[in-house]
Amino acid sequence: MIPNVRGPLVSILMPFHNPGNGFSAALRSILNQTYQNWELLLCDDGSTDGSLAMAKSIHDERITVWSDGQRKGLAGRLNECIDRARGEFIARMDSDDVSYPERLRSQVEFLLARPEVDLVGCSMLIFGEDGAPLGQRRLPVAHEQIVARPASGFGLAHPTWMARANWFREYRYDLTALRYEDVELLYRSYKNSCFANLPGLLYGYREMRGGFRKRLKTRIGRIRYLRIRKDLASRGTFCRGALAETAKIVADAILAAVSARYVMLRFREERLSAGETAAW
Repeated sequence: MIPNVRGPLVSILMPFHNPGNGFSAALRSILNQTYQNWELLLCDDGSTDGSLAMAKSIHDERITVWSDGQRKGLAGRLNECIDRARGEFIARMDSDDVSYPERLRSQVEFLLARPEVDLVGCSMLIFGEDGAPLGQRRLPVAHEQIVARPASGFGLAHPTWMARANWFREYRYDLTALRYEDVELLYRSYKNSCFANLPGLLYGYREMRGGFRKRLKTRIGRIRYLRIRKDLASRGTFCRGALAETAKIVADAILAAVSARYVMLRFREERLSAGETAAW
């Protein structure tokens, strides 16, 4: 049973920078949630594609939109949103993805029933730029499996997170962790936190055909982070992590060269059932 509370129980953080055609679908997916006691915090990060005007055109008192016209990056904007959040729970979402209608309700009910859990994510349907499904990414359910191989990262998808607001405020995002702010936060927090994933598909994640340069920056950033933060990552963890990220860089470069990223995703991700495809 979800309690009736004054004010929003869930604050959804959705910073955006030129999200393109996927922005309207992302916004509709929040408006169409079966759980409606939320606030949506839309922080513009210097967009130039008309998305700010679109955000401001939605007349819903639960939606807050603001912009300073500057480009500050995701970590800084997320911290801004955390400072403004009024909910007991804080949820993440990317501005070109889709939340399934039951996402918020399912995660809220889970956190209310499991007070020992700080953060819960979920498995994802992976789809392409045209909206066509490519497969599903199943993530481990229990904390022990989620954090089993920190050198390779954590089994949590950043845009699917819902966590207790006090957890987000304790750890926040590191402004220097450009394009790996989620992994950096988890490295700092996982030994003193409890994580979980819901097994069902509750989130649609958009994979772009390009983006090699962005992924390259992310992977190099992670390697540098593991090397610098010897207090968090042992030498063995650094070596295993560096090798894993280097292998991914090589694979990304090959796939980009032959324009085969979607082919790889269809092969790598778990297949969808007929019912899951129909639901999407």
